Amino acid sequence: MRMIVPTLILALAACSPAPVAPPNASEAEPAPIESGIPPAPTPSPTPITLGRVTEAAAAQVIGELRCAFLSDASDLLLVGAGDVDKASRATAVVMRGATPVLLTARAPGGFDAMAQGGSFTDAELTASITRGAPRETEHEGSSHTATLSVEAPGSAPVAIDGVWECGP
Repeated sequence: MRMIVPTLILALAACSPAPVAPPNASEAEPAPIESGIPPAPTPSPTPITLGRVTEAAAAQVIGELRCAFLSDASDLLLVGAGDVDKASRATAVVMRGATPVLLTARAPGGFDAMAQGGSFTDAELTASITRGAPRETEHEGSSHTATLSVEAPGSAPVAIDGVWECGP
């Protein structure tokens, strides 16, 4: 009888299914947990609001010759001034709402560089003029179609079409 028990155990072992290995954690991805709370909307940046440049604000820019950006609606939105001195930087002013913001040209070049367009900046705001096609003028200065682009951290950028006029 001793031989029957080991033979029986071997016979039963041969008929049993092979042991199944536990599932590998890398093969089975965990099911995502769905939240019933919708995600919070991402706030849209507030657009920059420019006001018309006042005479008092325009008087703050320094330079012997001036340029002005007028929107297509004829609103004076930027006034710049510069000297005929390639080493100097032109200055400009815009009104952020009702507050004047004094800006300095990013690059030297004085009035001549400013008349070509360019960028003006301070710690919080950048205003750039992109000059387009020339326009006829009734003065000895220059006039071009242009776009005024204004950017500030935390605000939506603004682009305004208009005219860039420069002269004495």
